[in-house]
Amino acid sequence: MKVFCLLLVATFFISTGFSQTNSIIQNFSVYPVRSIQASDEDFSDLQFLKEVLKEKRIVLLGEQSHGDGATFEAKVRLIKFLYQEMGFDMLSLESDLLDGYRAWQQVKDTNYKESPLRESIYSIWSESKEGEALIKYVHEQASTNKPLMVTGFDCQGSTLLPEGLLAEIKETIGNLTLSEEEVASIEQVQEAGAEFLVDNEADSVLFFTAIKKVSVSLKKSLVADSTMLKSILQQSLAGWVQMIQWQIDKLRERDVKVQNPRDLQMALNLIYLTKLYPNKKIIAWGASYHFANEIERWENTLLTKQFIKRMDSLQHSHEPTDLNESLNGAVPMGRILKKHFGESLYSLAFSSFDGAFGMLGFNPVSLGAVQPPQESIEQALMAGNKPLALVNFNAKTNQKFYSSALGNLPMYAPWQFIFDGLFFIKTSYPPSFPEHEVSQTKEAIEKVTVYTTTGSARLIDAVTKKGIEYANISLVNTTKGVATNAAGEFTFIMLGAKPTDLVVLSSIGYETDTLSVRELTSRKEFLLNPKTYLLAEMEIRSKPLSAREIIKQAEKKIKDNYIQQPHEQEFFYRVSDYKEDSVLSNEEAAVLVYDPVGYKSTGNVSKRMKGKILQFRNTTDNSDKDIWSGVGSLWKIYTHDVVLDKDNVLHRSGFYDLSLLGISAYENKRVYEIAFTCKRPGAFTTGFGYPSPISATGKIYIEVGSFAVLKVETLIYRRPYQGKKNPHLRQDPYGHQLVQTYKEVDGKYMLNYSRHVHFGKWHNSKENWSYRSLSVRELLSTEVNLQPVSSSMGSLTGIKSRPVEEDVDFWNHHNTVIHDDVKDLLKLIER
Repeated sequence: MKVFCLLLVATFFISTGFSQTNSIIQNFSVYPVRSIQASDEDFSDLQFLKEVLKEKRIVLLGEQSHGDGATFEAKVRLIKFLYQEMGFDMLSLESDLLDGYRAWQQVKDTNYKESPLRESIYSIWSESKEGEALIKYVHEQASTNKPLMVTGFDCQGSTLLPEGLLAEIKETIGNLTLSEEEVASIEQVQEAGAEFLVDNEADSVLFFTAIKKVSVSLKKSLVADSTMLKSILQQSLAGWVQMIQWQIDKLRERDVKVQNPRDLQMALNLIYLTKLYPNKKIIAWGASYHFANEIERWENTLLTKQFIKRMDSLQHSHEPTDLNESLNGAVPMGRILKKHFGESLYSLAFSSFDGAFGMLGFNPVSLGAVQPPQESIEQALMAGNKPLALVNFNAKTNQKFYSSALGNLPMYAPWQFIFDGLFFIKTSYPPSFPEHEVSQTKEAIEKVTVYTTTGSARLIDAVTKKGIEYANISLVNTTKGVATNAAGEFTFIMLGAKPTDLVVLSSIGYETDTLSVRELTSRKEFLLNPKTYLLAEMEIRSKPLSAREIIKQAEKKIKDNYIQQPHEQEFFYRVSDYKEDSVLSNEEAAVLVYDPVGYKSTGNVSKRMKGKILQFRNTTDNSDKDIWSGVGSLWKIYTHDVVLDKDNVLHRSGFYDLSLLGISAYENKRVYEIAFTCKRPGAFTTGFGYPSPISATGKIYIEVGSFAVLKVETLIYRRPYQGKKNPHLRQDPYGHQLVQTYKEVDGKYMLNYSRHVHFGKWHNSKENWSYRSLSVRELLSTEVNLQPVSSSMGSLTGIKSRPVEEDVDFWNHHNTVIHDDVKDLLKLIER
């Protein structure tokens, strides 16, 4: 009898729990789904959508986070079905509007492996295996009578235009009636954002006046000769200006709700696309938050707050998440679109019960600690044995329940007013990289076979006996070489070299020396004799060039002096972080970088570059998991390259005081030595924005005759940094020391060595402590290939996220840079 009672009680609680969860879905239509595999084109399980989406012109496919690979894959399959069986023929992604248009014009002329869509679509999707399946499918349909057109609806600015939006508009409509000051104003904001407009009202007035002129010119040109490109440029310009205004408001600490300005413009862009293509049925791909409707109906329950703490812990959040603050006053684009399109729009959210998520390349985060609770729709679907299902919220009752549709975080709301439906996938998994990238990396490692090494050596000034910093050591008739560190120290591993082969030792300000490999490997110290020229020894001219004229010539002759063809360059890259003189982390990698166009100055250098890690090692226990930190920060080196980037003394010389110091020697050539001081430090002039630089000084070395830039040294000090949420933490002083050298290969120059030292001193007024910190990034060119076989690499910004098979012998035959003395670097903080 006792056993029977216990069973009865257990049955009561089980049935009660099932009844509670079952009641959540009883008012909605639930459709089981057989598969989410993108390759599965048996759509018999999706036929119900023909009724659900009848009369719909726009379908919004959300995602609970940008790290749900299962959702990505399910969306690709849904897109195929909607395209093949329901006539949807446009896919618009949460990517830039103008980039989307530009990329689509080129799709028919390219294959999917080199698709322009890989550039126009944000890399969180385009570089994934799931995204590649979508891109491949789009290319397969591109040659049909009714292709699946791809566009973008975001407004955060183009990353594909080589010279920026203003240059694109000028090229499209002809000359603009702008003064030099107005052009400069737009270019400043185009390159550096709203920073230049915040503190100076005159600059702000000049910029918005210039923008109004451009807008009027575009409008007149459209009236005279309407083209689709002009129309899209006009829409993109309006969106860009709205984003600049948003930046201004944030910098001035005005009360701007969530991402409302961006959501408004994205909604306007999607509405614009429906008018531009009136006969298209559109599928939109983006974050579920952006596609949400009445999001203000959610309730921040005690249970949700507990889940937030768990999620913060899982994601190692530096600041506690405050959903009340994050969502208060939020107006996502979904709200605007629903009001505009009404019943012709359908929004679909996604959620999961277990598994893991994580953005492409990041460590996966398990859903175990934030598993949907008992009163959730996910629990109801699990209880109903529906591991894959689409729930159509066709009953607008006031019923509230938990769902993990936003950020995989269980939130309590009447979800039927926020989305039109929910696609449930029991087990989530993060996106992954295409398998071919792993095999290519392994193949590159296996090519290395023979080597000769010198051990550690030092290059010394013959007069002062001090080490010669950043000198070049190169093997004759090859592209192999290394550079000395700040103390003149170096190692050189010469693959396949013979004892009689020659090695050149050279540095600006010294006579060049040539030794055999045998000599180089038998000694530890090498002397170079200093050599400089008096200004009077310069070539006699009727009017000698000034420092400013020399720099202008150097900028003008970039195409003549620097490689202008596709090429690959192998580098050693190291990032070391220090607290005082103790190493916190040290990551090193051999990296292959592909430049598809050569040394051309643009505002989006890192976007066009491709790359992959050949081998990686971490010599400390605490490797940085962030894919954009550690060796994942390689793209930042290129964003401050004085030739490739524009925000520096070479391209903004009008903002600098310049002084010709003298003439030095370098490899039997003469070199101008020019000192510079920035008159108006900022993101536009130095490449470093908020908090704005206080000063930027340095030297630039330019070859006499050819005007090639050979070396640049820059020292930047910035205003103290103080976080808004942690005002007791302050970094002061705070700055950067940059060194770049270039080498000649086959008659053209390219980057040889780059070192970025980011320094500061942290103060904590609450706990009364302070310490000095350093982050040192060093990039050394070890080999160059001027005839690359393949460019099938991922973007430079994601190199750390791609898997690499370890080769324990690799570093025994690969060149590196000897560490600098950290105590010398710490002196930068005490200046």
